[in-house]
Amino acid sequence: MLVAQKRAIVDRITAALVPIVEGSAVVPVVTLERPKHATHGDVSCNVAMQIARSLKQNPRAIAQKIIDALLADTDGALDGAVERAEIAGPGFINVFLSSKARQAVVATI
Repeated sequence: MLVAQKRAIVDRITAALVPIVEGSAVVPVVTLERPKHATHGDVSCNVAMQIARSLKQNPRAIAQKIIDALLADTDGALDGAVERAEIAGPGFINVFLSSKARQAVVATI
């Protein structure tokens, strides 16, 4: 995954969190990690679980809001890098990259 792609995903998730945490003192920290198993996506994020208790909300509901915003890509910043995203377990967000995103890595190399 290219640094620019990772940054675009983090930025999109951060933007999705703005209305979710609005009016609270919660300051989410978005980090992407590489899952141990490829079936869990190319990157995963647990920010929904991190903020759920403070917001007194269901982490899976928060994760769904984030996924909806991520897949909408209203400003085109992701440039088709995300093929799909899904909720796993108590609120993990698993992100799967598109073939276009994978090919961008080859072109960069």
